[in-house]
Amino acid sequence: MCNSGKDRQEQFLADDEKLEKIAAVLKNTGISVFEYYLKEDRFVLYDERLKTVEEVSQYLSYLEADPKIYPEDRWKAISFFQGGVRGPAEIRVMDENGSLLRKRLDATQISGYGAASRRLIGSIKDVTAEKKREEVLEEQARRDSLTRLYNQFFGKELINYYLSSKNPYDSCGMMVVDIDYFKNVNDKYGHLFGNTALIELAHLLEMVFDSGDIIMRAGGDEFVVLLKNISHSVLVRKAMQLVKAVRKLTFSENDYAMTCSLGVCYLPENVSGYTYDQLFSNADWALYQAKANGRNRYVFCDTLQRFEIVQKEGNISHPEIDARYLQNDIVATAFEIFEKMNSFDAAIELLLEVIGVRYQLDRITIIRTDIKAKTTGRQYQWTSARAPEVLQKPGSFTKEDFLTLFHSYDEYGTTVLQYDNLEMYSEDAANLLMQGEAKTVLYAAMYCEGQYTGAISYVVCENKRYWSKDDRSRFGELTKIISAHLAKNQAMNACQRGLLSFPNYDPLTGLISFDRFREEVERMIVGGYATSHVVVYSDFENFKYFNQRCGYTMGDLLLKEYSSHVIDSLECEADVYFTRIVADQFLMFMPCRDEEEAAERVRVFNAEFIRRQSLRFPEVRLRLRSGIYYVKPGCTSASAAIDAANYARKELAGRADCAVRLYDEELGRKQAEENEILNSFDTALRQRQFQIYLQPRFSLADLSVVGAEAVVRWIKADGTILHPESFIPLYENNGRIVELDYYVFEQVVAFQAKNGRLGRAQLPISVNASILHARDDSTVKKYLQILNKYGVDPSLLEIELTETATVSYYDNVKKLFERLRKVHMMTSLDDFGAGYSVLNTVIDIPVNTVKIDRAFIMNCESSDRGIYFLQQVIAMVKGLGYHVVCEGVETQEQAGILRDAGCEEAQGYWFARPMPIEQYEKMVYPEG
Repeated sequence: MCNSGKDRQEQFLADDEKLEKIAAVLKNTGISVFEYYLKEDRFVLYDERLKTVEEVSQYLSYLEADPKIYPEDRWKAISFFQGGVRGPAEIRVMDENGSLLRKRLDATQISGYGAASRRLIGSIKDVTAEKKREEVLEEQARRDSLTRLYNQFFGKELINYYLSSKNPYDSCGMMVVDIDYFKNVNDKYGHLFGNTALIELAHLLEMVFDSGDIIMRAGGDEFVVLLKNISHSVLVRKAMQLVKAVRKLTFSENDYAMTCSLGVCYLPENVSGYTYDQLFSNADWALYQAKANGRNRYVFCDTLQRFEIVQKEGNISHPEIDARYLQNDIVATAFEIFEKMNSFDAAIELLLEVIGVRYQLDRITIIRTDIKAKTTGRQYQWTSARAPEVLQKPGSFTKEDFLTLFHSYDEYGTTVLQYDNLEMYSEDAANLLMQGEAKTVLYAAMYCEGQYTGAISYVVCENKRYWSKDDRSRFGELTKIISAHLAKNQAMNACQRGLLSFPNYDPLTGLISFDRFREEVERMIVGGYATSHVVVYSDFENFKYFNQRCGYTMGDLLLKEYSSHVIDSLECEADVYFTRIVADQFLMFMPCRDEEEAAERVRVFNAEFIRRQSLRFPEVRLRLRSGIYYVKPGCTSASAAIDAANYARKELAGRADCAVRLYDEELGRKQAEENEILNSFDTALRQRQFQIYLQPRFSLADLSVVGAEAVVRWIKADGTILHPESFIPLYENNGRIVELDYYVFEQVVAFQAKNGRLGRAQLPISVNASILHARDDSTVKKYLQILNKYGVDPSLLEIELTETATVSYYDNVKKLFERLRKVHMMTSLDDFGAGYSVLNTVIDIPVNTVKIDRAFIMNCESSDRGIYFLQQVIAMVKGLGYHVVCEGVETQEQAGILRDAGCEEAQGYWFARPMPIEQYEKMVYPEG
């Protein structure tokens, strides 16, 4: 008995010690423990020794009325205790002093014997300090590391957000601030003192401007300030105040006196629609005027049309230029022009003209320089109507003058020369550099494989011009792109141009030229020697991204290494030919026992190369894809074999890192069918083989038909029915989709006109549109011409674009939808949830209807969490003012879930499949 009592005493001591440990842990971590009894709706809170400190009955009602919880978070707290939120939930509460606290709730549900014993056992932790630390880190990512002002990326984002959402009655101003002769400061006093000067100016900017203003370091010694809700007179005073305050700054180096130049742009009330780039362009023009007039002063932009005039002049004077090229990002435009145009000469001529028009230049010359021979000449040149051509004959220069120019290039590879400041050059060099009435010339250096090959000159003849750091950076990037494509074009045409000592070889990789490859393979195939051979067409998918991320020099090096890797893998094999066609595209012709063995060999050496490069470039995911064609007796030429391998390669877009695809009978049939589809378009359109089908849209409340979506079927002469997925993508690629879309639109309008004549109830019908329409300014005009032809109300037609297309071409789609809204046509965002689902991207698209994709619905219906998420998405989209339609409803259960989730309309196979117009009429208008 004594021992038994002693044992119990030791047990009590042990339990007490455990409680002490638990209490210490809970106290140190700031965690409180609770229990919540679901059946009783009773909440119990414990202290660190697990003793009850609070007990609340009818707890859900208590939470709903608790004033300490943020109103937006009450639903979250209630849902947490009801089991609707799985995992931790973060709740914001106010303490007795009115300070914001953040509490994290976490719990596990325990079930005893019977439903009455179900309860949540969980914890409450104060994570306020933790959240503050996270906010500090996030704030640091938005700040310039030196000055602690907003960095360029985030500052520009803030300004664009403000401009797009500001009250139209609010006015604002933008200042661009530049320290005068800052390069001399770094040269004379050193970069450490230069950094000190930048920090002091940043502190001054924070003192001069209000806390609500946006202050950012745009780069180097250039700063941008957006002043919100400010009158013009106050803006003038602020500019004057800043210039004077900068003059009064003092530094330890007493002989340095800082001054600044200031460009100011004012956006008055009732003027909206401007972006950061537009205001910056205006303020930057004013900054140039301040510098040209002697610096140490401010200048106001005299009119907002400084930016608009450039756009208008470009559109009026150059109708042959796609309007997008005069508005989109110029670097992206350069990539697009080179990618889309088959001829390099045509591409370079168009690009130079686009650059010249956009930046109001008078002349652009691509200059070839031979350093050893000390000669220079032009390769390509664009001139405006008022500027003369230059460098019709090669020029020469001295070593000293060349070194002066070379050493003047800045970090962007550019230098700016003014006609009245050329004392550092000899008279001959000055005349060579500033030909053809030039007032200001921006030279940007060109390199090929690390060697200086020349420069591109961007010339202004009418007046002197100041180029900002952003401009110089942009022209530096453009020059790199042009230089890279120029080198590739020269490599492809090396034999004809006679520029290579060994014209049968690619100068970059050392492989045989493509022309020689084709000749050798043609000889093998036509001569009947290719009895067991394959053609392998390989490339790096999206290699443009690698060049942008790692640089063109590293990209060229990677291509060389791939060439060496393949050659090493095929060493000592006869009848093997390997070439680089262009850029990152390679062709190989090699013997093999069978096509499966060839596919495995290609897969192995591609995978090994990817493995090696992933160790060198872990931040970039390289993808190699190879299409393989096994040369069969019926093959007639090298071109046919290459085309087949290329077709197989294209089938691998977005696949594995080293995917391989054999050109088999299936692909052969598919290619033949695609060729037939492409070649039969005109006949099918003329013979009206494209038929309109309508899929009704139903009300989930009473299952009545409330509208329809028009889709197209191709019913061929032999009765074969082709669905859209078999021909729409092909016509999208070759541009014929535009004609088909207008055809479908007119058929639907004619049907609506018929319904009007018969006195039928008019239900809206939606029509799909290609993204190509968003790039054409005449689209709405053509829609209206068709509507007017049949006398149909525009509101009876709804134009649909997919979510993916909308996000990818956001600006174009937004403009198209705005034009459609002005003429009272309805708009719809299709397939929402199938692709991006980025609400903050499409939130201000002027769209009437959002159609939630069937895949999104199917993913959500599989769990309670998914259904809850679906409910929230529908509520959110409706809350933004959009009409919601759910697509692809296939079961009665799905229809019930969507109805309970708040969706009012739906379409899908459970209701009705797409049907010919005649069948639709019988269903919707049974009275005739």
